[in-house]
Amino acid sequence: MIVSANQLVAGCIVTADVMGKSGLPLVKSKTILTESDIFYLQKLLVKEVPIASHLEDGTSFVPSKEFVKPKMLKKEQNFLDALEAAADAYQKQFASWQHGAAVDASSLRQMLLPVMEKAASWEGNIFNLPSYRTQTDYVSHHAIGIALLAAAVLQKAGYTEADVNQTALAALLADCGMAKLKQPYFLQKRRLHAHEREDIEKHPTLSYRMIEQVSHLSTKAKLAILQHHERADGTGYPLRLSKDKIHPFASLVSICDTYHALISERAHQRAVSPYRAVEIILDEQFERFDPSMVQSFIQAFLDAQQKTTVRLSSGQLAEIVFTDSSNPTKPMVRELESGEVKAMNEYPDLHIEEVIK
Repeated sequence: MIVSANQLVAGCIVTADVMGKSGLPLVKSKTILTESDIFYLQKLLVKEVPIASHLEDGTSFVPSKEFVKPKMLKKEQNFLDALEAAADAYQKQFASWQHGAAVDASSLRQMLLPVMEKAASWEGNIFNLPSYRTQTDYVSHHAIGIALLAAAVLQKAGYTEADVNQTALAALLADCGMAKLKQPYFLQKRRLHAHEREDIEKHPTLSYRMIEQVSHLSTKAKLAILQHHERADGTGYPLRLSKDKIHPFASLVSICDTYHALISERAHQRAVSPYRAVEIILDEQFERFDPSMVQSFIQAFLDAQQKTTVRLSSGQLAEIVFTDSSNPTKPMVRELESGEVKAMNEYPDLHIEEVIK
């Protein structure tokens, strides 16, 4: 059946991709809608959502003729509202940089810290953030996303508040130099050509030049901005630094940047599941990243996944029961339909296809 976003309730099952104006799906087929999903669809004024005639629990769904306002937890609504406001504020600053304005780090810090505070008490999963609204929004949501991820990792690892805040601000500003490039490469619907890659590799240097004299940023934060595309094996850019010359916070920003890009639906690249993104990062940790920062990232990721509902490659929905940190992408799960508990490491062909909630 087809209903409006205002008629949805938690537990509705989407039967076909709900497409956004950018041509990318806002919500994918087979998604079990949460209150936050519904809030998001209503905010986007989505008029038609194809859903099953039954809810997740098997009961029949009879859509109300009245407006149904999602009963969101106040903390959740506050966070999602703050996230959208922060993305809008960043987008405006990015546009101003494109026209020659200086970086206003003070206002960005004042914008970011409240979002970080709300994220820390949010009951959702920061490693599975709501997707951005349109392709143009990717830049702002990506910047906010990697900042929140970096903050979550360092908070979990016990770093000082100063290091957490400075690294989050560095993550937020890491791509500000993109505003100085002549072409909006982030909007390309194809892989970049070699000469375009050369151009885009200038952006860390451009970002650094934009924040070099900003007093609100520490030396460590400035290095994180300059070095966030350097790689441990020396193949990164712009300076082709070796592992011992790359600041650990730069490596963390790089990890968060890679992860968020992988789980994001983009014009030239399909999104992968959070667990597939973690597999890719683990496979490349010694060539690309600081392994100690990878482990800190993985630990924070795993702590956020307990009791998460996922879709397995078998098609079954399951709940994460336990995860061994030595094998993070093969947790123990309980299938919701059968109640059977499975240790995924005993099933080589079984993997997590999608994080539901």
